[in-house]
Amino acid sequence: MLTIGLAGAGGIARPHLRAYVESEVVTAVAIADPSEQARAAIQSEFGIIKAAHERFEALLEDPEIPILDLCTPHYLHKPQAIAAMEAGKDVILEKPMAMSVAECDEMLAVAERTGRRLFVSMNQRMFPAHIEAKKLLEAEEIGRVFLGVINVFGNEMYRMLDPESWKGDWERAGGGALFDTGYHAVYMMQHFLGTALTVTAATKRLLSDIETKADDTSVVALDLPDTTLGAITVTYGATGDRWTEERRIVGTNGSLLIRDDPEDGMPLLLLRRDEIMPVPMATPMHVNPYAIARTLDHFLDCILHDRPEQITAAEARAAVGTCQAAYASEREGRRVPVEL
Repeated sequence: MLTIGLAGAGGIARPHLRAYVESEVVTAVAIADPSEQARAAIQSEFGIIKAAHERFEALLEDPEIPILDLCTPHYLHKPQAIAAMEAGKDVILEKPMAMSVAECDEMLAVAERTGRRLFVSMNQRMFPAHIEAKKLLEAEEIGRVFLGVINVFGNEMYRMLDPESWKGDWERAGGGALFDTGYHAVYMMQHFLGTALTVTAATKRLLSDIETKADDTSVVALDLPDTTLGAITVTYGATGDRWTEERRIVGTNGSLLIRDDPEDGMPLLLLRRDEIMPVPMATPMHVNPYAIARTLDHFLDCILHDRPEQITAAEARAAVGTCQAAYASEREGRRVPVEL
């Protein structure tokens, strides 16, 4: 049975902790966060927490902790992951993998040298609708795919307008809406249709005058393999909307429409001319925490039984490269190749 070291006591740590409470192999969690208030709040919520530390290094020094789960701001991902692997720990890491492809490569090199496992939690891969959609694509149910479109409409302006928040800050987050929530769209697009070859993008700060902040709204065009095109739109400025994420994959014989937590309870639709066919599946009430738990279960199983992972750090690196290319496209006003 396992004790997990969890770095970070913010919002994303909570679904991770709920997953560990439900896990059949985790018996205790030790957390680390520099904020006494954050530590006290999260420790009062979760009885599985056996210890709470101010210093991240306390997790590295604990011989009873074989795995570190990093739920920290983006700029800490590389140094904390490398320190953990150097200390003999396997690492589970929240997305995005790191601030740049170069940082990803440093992390992968340390994983190779130390023999430690490095996992990146790209949890949307575990959405039931995404798993079923991938099966339909592989079976060529909609013919030859030539277009993928992903739209994300959300509200994070309360943090994008807060100069003290690390969210969307260039130095601490590495980007804004695209690199944060849009990262999910990028890795799902590449999972369905392949890694982008080139990117043309507009990544804008339209609703904030805080110069240290990155994009709150971005539109990205992707040249994908096999003469396929992709488009991603993501905004943090949809202040009057219910958070909405939709994916449409278009083929010569039909389309797939994927929706998160739809009110009609049909997250995956197969569209053929005038027919709208719901694809049956077991649907959780709230898909995001469900998928986080399944992702963590999978990573723990890979560690305990030395199995290959379905969600690889190489894929996480490729998604970082696509986001980097999008920001370069905005800066340079041109189509930019993705660093593969």
